[in-house]
Amino acid sequence: MVYYPELSRCDYFGRWQDILRAVGWHESGHSFATGPVSKEFFGALMRLLSNPWQPVALAGRQPCPYCRFTGGAAELRFEDVAISVGANNLFVPARDEAVVYVAPSLIAHYIDAHDYCPPAVFQEAVLDCPEMRSFAYLKKIRENGLAVARPAG
Repeated sequence: MVYYPELSRCDYFGRWQDILRAVGWHESGHSFATGPVSKEFFGALMRLLSNPWQPVALAGRQPCPYCRFTGGAAELRFEDVAISVGANNLFVPARDEAVVYVAPSLIAHYIDAHDYCPPAVFQEAVLDCPEMRSFAYLKKIRENGLAVARPAG
């Protein structure tokens, strides 16, 4: 996986690098913030990750760089939600600025298994985020600058 410092510009997806801010793009050899997160936040994160809208589809699964032998589970379950771990990316519009946070689905595993504590602004954005793929979500993504061009023709 590619490493990005927390809340840094994320150029992984190309043309949106001025808008995207990385959260949870970890790699072994780099430290990260640890500590508690609320059950409410984790539940909201899992719901968003259950069927995330993504402007770009990428193939393959990234293993957890901290799980020495197994690479971590491919699926994570919490309450009534199951997600694919390491295979998707989550785009969350920021609450008060024209940026979009982008996190790999491994973020849920990092929180659950490795005590990762994402930045407070990201946690707030997740709690405020409209339902994934809803009109309100797509409108907020667009307002924050992540406009996806329509194909010509």
